[in-house]
Amino acid sequence: MPNEYSLFQRLGREGRPVYSTGSNQQALMESIHVNLKQMLNVREGSVSALPDYGMPDFNDLVYEFPDAIYQLQLAIKIFLLKYEPRIDDVLVSYVPDSSQPLQLKYRVSVHIKSKGDSQDNTFEFETVITGSGQAFISTL
Repeated sequence: MPNEYSLFQRLGREGRPVYSTGSNQQALMESIHVNLKQMLNVREGSVSALPDYGMPDFNDLVYEFPDAIYQLQLAIKIFLLKYEPRIDDVLVSYVPDSSQPLQLKYRVSVHIKSKGDSQDNTFEFETVITGSGQAFISTL
């Protein structure tokens, strides 16, 4: 089972131990949720050491509608698989919402890596990407 805390969460614990012999599934899911929320709100190109880290700028995609919907869907999948090491499968589905034309909603299902654990390790959430490019995440 992967560590239930991300690297930055472990570094920010200010001297409190984070090592255990067991795993806490709820802490793992919460940690992944927090990390995904942070990841989806980083714009591509804003991390100089990793130029491909982040989501494409929504404003750059506006002129490519309706293809932008699927470009963003693929970008989410590739980005999460590459930069969240505690997951090993991502399914991203577009959820049309005619009442919010300036927002894109996606349902995301991620499978958390495990070692022979019989628990259901699927974590699902919805993300809404606003016209300004900000991503909001809600768990399902």
